[in-house]
Amino acid sequence: MKRHFLLTLLACLLGVQVFALDYSNENSSYNNNYVAEWGQLKLVGNQLCSENGQPVQLRGWSTHGKQWHGSCFDGREDFEGMKKLGANIARIAMYINEGGWVDLNWIKDCVKWTNELGMYCLVDWHILTPGNPNDGSYNGAENFFRELSQWVKQSGYKNVVYEICNEPNEDTEGDIYRPNVWKQIKEYCEKILPVIANNDPGAVVLVGTPQWDKALVFPMEDPINTYGLNVLYTFHHYTCDQQQFLGILSSAAAFVPVFVSEWGLTEDQGGADGQVCEDGGDNLMKICNGENLGNQKISWCNWSWSPDGRSSSALNSCGNYSEGNLRQSGKYILKQLRKGDNFLSSSSSPYQNSPQVIKETEDSYIALEKYDEDGQNKAFFEYDDKGWLFDINGTCNAGGEARKDECVDLGTTGKEEPFYYNLGYVVAGEWVKYTVNVEKEGIYEFETYTNNHIDNNVFGICVDGESAIVDENGNDTYKALKLRTSGNGDANDGYGEWGWTTPYSQHKDGKFYIRFKKAGIQTLGISFMSSCAGLGSLKFKALNPTNNISVKSDVEVRVWPNPVENGNFSISLSEDAKVSIVSCQGVCVFDKNIEKGENSINASFPAGVYMLSVKTENSSVVKKLIVK
Repeated sequence: MKRHFLLTLLACLLGVQVFALDYSNENSSYNNNYVAEWGQLKLVGNQLCSENGQPVQLRGWSTHGKQWHGSCFDGREDFEGMKKLGANIARIAMYINEGGWVDLNWIKDCVKWTNELGMYCLVDWHILTPGNPNDGSYNGAENFFRELSQWVKQSGYKNVVYEICNEPNEDTEGDIYRPNVWKQIKEYCEKILPVIANNDPGAVVLVGTPQWDKALVFPMEDPINTYGLNVLYTFHHYTCDQQQFLGILSSAAAFVPVFVSEWGLTEDQGGADGQVCEDGGDNLMKICNGENLGNQKISWCNWSWSPDGRSSSALNSCGNYSEGNLRQSGKYILKQLRKGDNFLSSSSSPYQNSPQVIKETEDSYIALEKYDEDGQNKAFFEYDDKGWLFDINGTCNAGGEARKDECVDLGTTGKEEPFYYNLGYVVAGEWVKYTVNVEKEGIYEFETYTNNHIDNNVFGICVDGESAIVDENGNDTYKALKLRTSGNGDANDGYGEWGWTTPYSQHKDGKFYIRFKKAGIQTLGISFMSSCAGLGSLKFKALNPTNNISVKSDVEVRVWPNPVENGNFSISLSEDAKVSIVSCQGVCVFDKNIEKGENSINASFPAGVYMLSVKTENSSVVKKLIVK
């Protein structure tokens, strides 16, 4: 503010006209107080929502490093300019090892300024090199998030989103399927998430994914412990050279909550070549606005809010936040922000208006060539080597034998019986939909027709945009499985050797099933979350009337504060439940039926450690409760 005061004083003395921020006409959303309207954000299923459960989409800019390219985010007026241009969130990037910039007091100022403006504030612990969040150079993370989350809760702020590790990576190109990186992320989460949960329970937290935030497959097949926090998984994207990864975002939206916390309209080096790819931005915006497998409205922050000389930067200079001071990237984002809630949906029609039938009393087969109609982003997501969108003039990978005009990669499993069309040339993130008519709701055994080639082979199945895979106990914890090879496996060939196999999890023993929650017409989605050797068909076995698997998922429970210090605590339940609290000596001190939603409980019993049990008709959850 001192800078602007001195400039104004000097201008008055010299008789110079001063540029003033006028918010009255350029963007009517400037006067919106998003934090007052939406409150503490939370997840409802996979969708980020307001405190009242209404879907929201955060949209704004990410800063560059504070140590570079001028200071376009070191005062309230800078965030005021960002909001003037339509943003409802600001991402504050701290480049930990690129100058060592960790300034908690400055972060607190950013939180206060954005809160005063009614904006959300995303605090980014920006790891990049090295890409292991557990590296010794990042040892300050635990204390940083402890101090910040304590202060946020004590100050009563509801506008903070924590991004705990920016871009985990192995700093090598190639396949993004990196289990070692996910192992490092899970280890890091075990240190950081409990700290935030203890101080700011129910907070929104973003967790990075392997290879510069690309491999969203891992939270599907090997989920983390969220400690009751509202955890979303990050995806980063640069539109000039990363179109091949867009399907991963589109697919994962049916299975896990996602957030595009950084993306740019350039190549992934930030636009040193001066190129800006707006068509690629349009592709991303369609997916973020809901045209994805899960119809999820995905929040985003564009990089970067800075006068960096590369074409990714939004501004020509700091201080002047008029439209005339925006560069090409900034003008494109301004156009997107002015559209407001431009929500879309991904709906499709059955092939030749004839749904495939999942029968109750006999085995049923899904003919893969009879995928739904209505095209890219609605009936399927197809990526081919020569471009993000398929080209009907002959640039398909496999030629789409059964439906050549659409270029989905269909081949055949062989000329002898059984004969099936197969989906091949699979790129991570491709998906297809099938409209099915299910004769009876229930949990069905299923098999896959696969070949003998060894590949990553990770896939998911959803019904009406929600994960449909359950284990033998009816739990839907694991949302992605692996296809087995049809024989002993062949690393070099095996594409022509087909057979029926049972999918499996690398992380949990036992059988898996597909759940249909209702009978009748619904949409079955098959999502390939990694490179895949191909799929020939799905077989759903006749519904077994003696199948005792229950249709359930654990009730969602949040408890805060924990430890309890002032005699009262709050509990939030996703459904009505019986809540019991038992001491370590086995004495029950609380036992009542509690309605879903947020409830206050008086903890007027002796200090100590207790077990809090939450039971519904189909599930139960036990948490440790500490009373001081």
